[in-house]
Amino acid sequence: MSSTNKTKNLGLNSWIGSDKPERIDFNTDNEKLDKVITEHIQDTVVHIDDSERDKWNNYMFTGMYYGDGSLTRTITTSCPFEARIGFVFANNRTISISRFSDSKKNNYFGIFGFLANSMGVKLNSDRTSFTVSQSASALTVNEYANLNESGVSYHYIMFR
Repeated sequence: MSSTNKTKNLGLNSWIGSDKPERIDFNTDNEKLDKVITEHIQDTVVHIDDSERDKWNNYMFTGMYYGDGSLTRTITTSCPFEARIGFVFANNRTISISRFSDSKKNNYFGIFGFLANSMGVKLNSDRTSFTVSQSASALTVNEYANLNESGVSYHYIMFR
């Protein structure tokens, strides 16, 4: 005979002293527990899988390169994911330097992404490498991209 009482949420057997538990009662309870626990574990709204956990824990990648002065250069990274957006900037330089004597503006900072890029940097189609420019002439009115100046160290940050 099954139990006189049942648990509130799952309806599991809850015996009183005069009840006589039977094997089927335990088997039925185990089936209910197995079903509920399995549904809970497989609920992707409540739980995340290892690949999602990896994305959350490894959301950015950083690196550096030294400028070689070439007009364009592809920076190949060992980034383990396809970046959505990234930044590159010169070490120990301001974002831009303006010379008022000739109105020249040298930019040492760039943003790259799979949808758009700023002047002097572009995310490549593999989304793990990017191309930088070192302007020999103004790209727009007196503005120069300086993202590969010889001897300057640059840092980059890439995000998923």
